[in-house]
Amino acid sequence: MPEQVDEQQGKAFCSASLKELLELDGSPVAVAIMPEPPRDLKKWRRKATLCIMIQSARMGVAFCCSGADVICGGGEHLGIGRPHGQDIEGSLVEVEKLVASQDAALRRLAQVKRVTPDQGGYIAFAPLERASFRPQVIIFVGTPFQMSRIIHLDAFETGEMDTVHGEPLCSGVIAAPITTGKIGISLLDMTCRAFGRYRAEEMAVGVPYSRLMRIVNSIELSSSGNARPDFLRRLLARIPTSGKE
Repeated sequence: MPEQVDEQQGKAFCSASLKELLELDGSPVAVAIMPEPPRDLKKWRRKATLCIMIQSARMGVAFCCSGADVICGGGEHLGIGRPHGQDIEGSLVEVEKLVASQDAALRRLAQVKRVTPDQGGYIAFAPLERASFRPQVIIFVGTPFQMSRIIHLDAFETGEMDTVHGEPLCSGVIAAPITTGKIGISLLDMTCRAFGRYRAEEMAVGVPYSRLMRIVNSIELSSSGNARPDFLRRLLARIPTSGKE
C-alpha cells in the first residue's frame, strides 16, 4: 500500500480514537503553514479571523487561506502577512481593550513575535481525518478535563509535561508548537471567544503532529485514556467492612 495512503489512514485512526475517547464536539483540526496553496484544497473565499477558520475546520470544512484574507493580527502572528493598514497595537488598546496602553501592547506583541514561524504566506486547515496535506500542528478544542487528558497522555511515556502557554489562540496553539516543538495551551482571550463563538467552558491545545501517535499509543496504557487506575481499589481495601476496626 502506498505510504501516502498509510499516512491518511493513520490520520483517520488517530482522529477517530481521540474523538471517541474524549467525546469531542467536532474534530481535531490539522494545520500547516506553507509557501504555496495545495492544489486539492478549496480556497477560503471571504475575509475572516483565524479563530473563525479554526471553528469551521473543527466542524468539517477543509480549506486553504492566504494571509491576505486574514483580517486580524493573527496573520502577522503566524508570519503569513500583516493586514493592510491595520494598527494592531492600537486595536489591542482601543478596540479589543485587552491591554491598558501602547507600551503594554508592544510588550504583548514582542512576546508573540518570539514564536512567529516564517514558513510561507498560506495556511491550510482541515478536520484531521480529512487532511490531504501533512499537518504541522493538530488543534483540539474542548473542556479543561478533555485538554488535560491530552497533555497527560502525551507525558505518559516520558513523564515530562512539555507545554507552553501562549495567547492569542493562533500564537498559542499554532505558532508556539511549530516554533518550540511543545504542546501549546490557550485559554482563548475575549476577542477570540467573541469572533469564534467559543463556549465559556472551552479552551484549546495545539499538539505538534510528530507527537500525535505517541498520544494515541498511550490510550490503552494510561489512566488518562482507558486504563483503569488502581488507586481506587487499594483505597477501598483499606476501609473496614464493619463498624469495628
